[in-house]
Amino acid sequence: MDNSNLADKELAGLLKGGDRYAFRAIFNLYEKRLYAFVFSITKSHYSTEELLQEIFIKLWRQRKKIDTSKSFNAFIYTIARNLTYNHLRKIANQENLKQELWKNISCINDVEDQLIFSEYEDILEDILANLPQKKRSVFILSRQEGKSNQEIADLLGISQKTVKNHLWQTLKLIKTQLQPHLGLLFPAFFYFFI
Repeated sequence: MDNSNLADKELAGLLKGGDRYAFRAIFNLYEKRLYAFVFSITKSHYSTEELLQEIFIKLWRQRKKIDTSKSFNAFIYTIARNLTYNHLRKIANQENLKQELWKNISCINDVEDQLIFSEYEDILEDILANLPQKKRSVFILSRQEGKSNQEIADLLGISQKTVKNHLWQTLKLIKTQLQPHLGLLFPAFFYFFI
């Protein structure tokens, strides 16, 4: 048995008895090696620092379980390995949970958005249905078919100024009638409609 194993055995025996100086000596002896070991797995300085603290806390709490007839080195590295793998499993589970949550939230938001959008389309259709034919035609040609004021004027046989007036009056009416419903309406939907 070499001197380092003998020193580890003696320190382990003292630690098992609750000797704080032995704990400090073990900390000084293993801190850098355990840091390198844990970092090689986590690739994160922050996680490694956190895990290093947990390793030494667990070592102190489990000191009475130390078997001085066996390798102390194996004992402390087993603690380090188990805590590190548990940490990685926890992160993986949290990441999966987070992804599942975001997927569900985006699905809910998509459904909510579609419902709100559908409701406002219905409201807009009701408003348009009650407009005079000329105003309704101007609005549909402009906002839903994307025609220019000149094209609308040519199609309906009216002046561009009349097209502008019809659009202005229709938009004002739509805004007024949609106002009570705007609490549910997202601004993007509002601009889509008008």
